[in-house]
Amino acid sequence: MPKIENTILSDHVYEGIRDMILKGDLPPGKKINKNELVERLGVSLTPINAAISRLVGEKFIEQQSRYGFFVKAFDCKEMQDLYAVRAGLEGIAIRLCIEAGCEEELEQLASFFEGFQLPLTEDDKKRYAQEDKHFHSTIVKYSSNQIMQDMNMSYAYIIRSYQKGLIRPPEETLEEHHAIVNAIKERDGFLAQEMIIQHHLKSKEVLKQQCNSED
Repeated sequence: MPKIENTILSDHVYEGIRDMILKGDLPPGKKINKNELVERLGVSLTPINAAISRLVGEKFIEQQSRYGFFVKAFDCKEMQDLYAVRAGLEGIAIRLCIEAGCEEELEQLASFFEGFQLPLTEDDKKRYAQEDKHFHSTIVKYSSNQIMQDMNMSYAYIIRSYQKGLIRPPEETLEEHHAIVNAIKERDGFLAQEMIIQHHLKSKEVLKQQCNSED
């Protein structure tokens, strides 16, 4: 029985720390303070260490020799790779959803971005950033592909790609989102797929230019 209880506790601590990372309570680049986590989660060091080891394996946390553990911060090249992955997976996801005729799910996807028109106020921009995350996460959720959903759940590649905020401003992407939504309304899987691919590859190109300027 104690072994089972320890496993449940370890999972609980793991989920708690992972949630802190995804919500930004432990932002990218922040050093992990184990004693602080002990106090915050009300547990001993043993499940904290187990959770950190697990999160290192999943690349949410990285160990730096002699300096300790830090929340993983993606560099410019890794961010490019994330957007390339998103382009492929989300493009396939929306096409699968449309071709499967998931009408209720498609109706929900078609309702995104209805209340946004340029120019956006500062409050609108904050709401738009949240709408952006929700829209793209929902596309994968409605793919009806369990492996794809599990990949996003375990690696959280969509949420983690926002660690630097929106790569391109709403002035560029709102029209693209409206075009994707219109393709969904028309039930044109191929067009929706191509638009999502181009949508993310444009962001990837912006990241590439940022990398070159930093070099």
